Amino acid sequence: MGRYFGTRQLSARIVSGFAVAVMATGLAYAQQYALPGSNNYPPMGQGQMMPNHPELSQMGLGQMPQRPMPQSGRIQQASMPPGMGPVNMASPLAGGPAAAQGNQFTDVYGNPIVMQTSYCPSGPEDCYGGGGGAYGGGPGDPMAVDFGGYSEDQIGPHYFDVSFGAVFLQSDDLIAGVGPMGSITAGPAAPRILNPSAETGDYTAGWQIALRYDLGPLSVFEATYMGMYDIGFSETVNSQEVTTNPPNQPNQLFTVFSNFGVPFPIDGLDDAENLTSDYQADLQSTEFSIRRYWVGNSTRISGTYLLGFRYVRMTEDFNFDSEALLGNTSLFWGGENDLLGFQFGGDGWCGLRQGLRIGMEGKAGVYNNRFKFAAEGDFANIGNSPDDYALSTAGNNVAFVGECGVNMVMDLLPSWSLRCGYSVLYMDNLAMVGPNIDTTNFVPDTFFVKDDLLYHGFNVGTEYIW
Repeated sequence: MGRYFGTRQLSARIVSGFAVAVMATGLAYAQQYALPGSNNYPPMGQGQMMPNHPELSQMGLGQMPQRPMPQSGRIQQASMPPGMGPVNMASPLAGGPAAAQGNQFTDVYGNPIVMQTSYCPSGPEDCYGGGGGAYGGGPGDPMAVDFGGYSEDQIGPHYFDVSFGAVFLQSDDLIAGVGPMGSITAGPAAPRILNPSAETGDYTAGWQIALRYDLGPLSVFEATYMGMYDIGFSETVNSQEVTTNPPNQPNQLFTVFSNFGVPFPIDGLDDAENLTSDYQADLQSTEFSIRRYWVGNSTRISGTYLLGFRYVRMTEDFNFDSEALLGNTSLFWGGENDLLGFQFGGDGWCGLRQGLRIGMEGKAGVYNNRFKFAAEGDFANIGNSPDDYALSTAGNNVAFVGECGVNMVMDLLPSWSLRCGYSVLYMDNLAMVGPNIDTTNFVPDTFFVKDDLLYHGFNVGTEYIW
């Protein structure tokens, strides 16, 4: 019994002590605020009278005002006494109305918001440790809220979950060095036609997509794809449409393979009614990379290191066809290049203003190029026409692939950004069509498989953050 009553006495003391602590806490809040439990009113001193409510200031601790119960009618919504609302009402723009003017971000009660990634627009004293925010612009920056306008850390490291856009690239190296394939009438001074080198300098449209997945606080996995499938041209010349002296003459087209009919034409190839040249190429790139973030000494500077795997495929097909007086001829050259290897590189970004940044990226690697090349001739088999042939080769080359570019990103909405830029892509040790077209010898003795290629152009697209 003694132990039982001792236990009860101890429990009673604990409960009493807890009640005293609760009462003391309530007294402290009652002295700080006009109404217990509310932080919507300014603090009051001891014995201070509340405006328009003197009866509240005269009540002791634990006393509550007696309010009459409504007798009938609808329930009335409580209203704030005049002059007793929140210090700062909520703003449609995150951070309050002060943030919209480039000042300190505040909550609904007007209290400053200080976060590890605060922009610190009003000075270093607003951030942890008395210095600039982790991704802030430093003291005195007037553009704390600008592009995008809904987040205070948009000037931080460049990041996206999905990026999608269009690319427009061109190259002067495709089928380079190949001159006009035909002429109107015979002879060294005859007008030239079907010049492949003059047809490949335009920009070709393609598309690209990039996906990122967080591996940790500072690391992401990135997968990208870029493809251009319609590089090339197709052109047909008809003799009766292009002859002028005299006009509308049939079979007046000659080819470079007979030196434009001098000293004599090739049967089934020259004296042609129609000559057609058709060139098609594509370029595709797939990358899987790990990126690791870094932040510079200046809070505006950040970027990533990159290490990964890349596969590049580049193909070409060139057909030259003749519909001649004594028969038809078809010539073909085609190459495939499959480059597989590892690359490394990185990017760096600089925050120009809130929500506007510019960056540069570079990456390079050593690859194995598994190439294939073929050349075929199908002749009329009449008179002095050559014999048909079909040649091919395949092998492996050690190749280099390098890419660099500059980009600018502008935040439009909290999750959407606009991206544009310019890039350069270089590859070497390729088996390409241009160097393997020998206009003096139909049947080549060897194939040239160590050519290089340079693409350059611009891109535009969007970025999205979940």
